[in-house]
Amino acid sequence: MRFIGRWLGQSLTLAAGILALALAAQAPGFAEHYMTALDQRAQEQRVDIAGRIDVARRFYSLPDTADARAVLLHLTEREPANAEGIRRSAQRLSSLEAAHRRLVEASPLLRPLLVLPAVAGGNAVIADVADSALAGYTPRLPLSLTALFYGVAGLFLGVLLAEAALSLARMPFRRATPPARPW
Repeated sequence: MRFIGRWLGQSLTLAAGILALALAAQAPGFAEHYMTALDQRAQEQRVDIAGRIDVARRFYSLPDTADARAVLLHLTEREPANAEGIRRSAQRLSSLEAAHRRLVEASPLLRPLLVLPAVAGGNAVIADVADSALAGYTPRLPLSLTALFYGVAGLFLGVLLAEAALSLARMPFRRATPPARPW
């Protein structure tokens, strides 16, 4: 009976380690997917802002040479809500560009760690991009050094957690050892 218990415990530990390896190896691929999503969302914001500025320029018959700042000043006088909407869009664009730049400048090994706060929440704009990137991500097993590093780390962590859980589960079934006799 003891043999089967040990075998089952080792099998569960190995399965947890392999599962953690497969999950952790996804981190670099998801980080790349997330960076692409950030870039796409920033591009959408740029197009939206440029379109709204162009519409305001044509509606108020402003010259084509009027830059975005001049158009915003004109809109602030006539339509403050519209100008505020464009400013908020510009802030979202700035947030997206900063997040993308931070990931591009980081080492590929650190990128998955930098993505964690975005997935966890915090900035609503960035968390929205992370949610959509997570929904559109297709798991795969990449063959890269970064994926191997995260996979091995996941394997160690998975085995450690499985061993800890099994040790806690075995505690009630352990026999108390009698005290040592002093002779």
